[in-house]
Amino acid sequence: MKKLLIILLPILILIGCSSEGEIKIINRTNHNLYFSIKNNDYILEGSQTSDPTQSIDIDTGRQFLFWGDDEKAVAMHLEGETFMLQDADASGNPNGLFYTETTLHVEPDKTLKVFCDATHAGVKLINNSFQNVENFSYFTDDSDTLKTLNYEPILSGETFWSRLKASTVWDSIIYSFVVEFEDGTIDDSTNTDIEGLNLDEQYLIELE
Repeated sequence: MKKLLIILLPILILIGCSSEGEIKIINRTNHNLYFSIKNNDYILEGSQTSDPTQSIDIDTGRQFLFWGDDEKAVAMHLEGETFMLQDADASGNPNGLFYTETTLHVEPDKTLKVFCDATHAGVKLINNSFQNVENFSYFTDDSDTLKTLNYEPILSGETFWSRLKASTVWDSIIYSFVVEFEDGTIDDSTNTDIEGLNLDEQYLIELE
C-alpha cells in the first residue's frame, strides 16, 4: 500500500485537476442588459423589484498541488438600455468616460461580481406600423440640431432602443423626437417636449 501511495502522489501532482471560476452579472437597472462572453450572447432583463443575476462558469485551467494559473483573462462586451461601463479615478469616482468592451480577470474557485447600475436615461421605439422607419432622431431644448439614433432602417415589427443623457437637478433636458418613414412622411409633433427623463427612465414610443 505504501508503494502505491508513493507512486500515485507524483502522478496526481503532474496531472492536476481542472478548475473553474465564475462571473456573475447583477442587473440593478430597470431595463435589459446585453453582454457577450466567449462568443455567447446573453440578455439579462431588468426589474423594478429585484436585482436579476446571470452566472457564467469560466474554465481557469489546471490546478496542481503546489501551483496553478492565478487567473484567466476573459474578454466581455457589456451594455444596457440605460447602462454603460464607465471609467473611474483612483478613488472610485466616475469620470464620464463610457465604453462597452472590457477584460475580466477570473480567479479559480472564486466569483467575480459585476454590478450594473444605471448611467443613462433612454428611449425605445416599437415599430408596429406597416412601414419601415428610415430615420429616428431627436433634438433638445438647447439645440435645434437633429441627432440621428439609428444607423439602419427600423423594420416593421422591430424594436429599437438607444441610451440618452439623463436629466439632473442641475441640468434638465427636454427631448423632442422625430420619426421619418420610408415613404417620406415625417412625424415631428407627436413626441415633443419630453421633460424629466431621469437616470434609468426610458421613454416609450409605439408606432401603430
